[in-house]
Amino acid sequence: MAAIDRLEAAGEARDVDGFMDHVGDDFAGNGTELDQKGLERYLRLLAMRHQAIGVTRAATQVEISGDRAVVKMQLLLTGGAGGLLPESGKLLDTESTWRFVDGDWQLAGARWKPVGH
Repeated sequence: MAAIDRLEAAGEARDVDGFMDHVGDDFAGNGTELDQKGLERYLRLLAMRHQAIGVTRAATQVEISGDRAVVKMQLLLTGGAGGLLPESGKLLDTESTWRFVDGDWQLAGARWKPVGH
């Protein structure tokens, strides 16, 4: 899905607005931990704290059923000049749900946890 590539590029460019262009209004992160506005605030904090952000995808599985999709992958996140993302990296297991809306895929929800937990 090209939308995943765009999210990755926006994350690495610290382009929060570009990232949020692909996030649904009713986004739910880790259950009810983060809504769309909470995700935006969190991403802005990361962008301010890190001069560089790296995103590397691994073990990506995409299951599409009509206008819905489920994406499972591991993400290695790295960051520089701050403390929230370690320079050595943080490996996460993720599962996200997507909807096809107006000709593009939109992130509806996501769950993530450190690998091994």
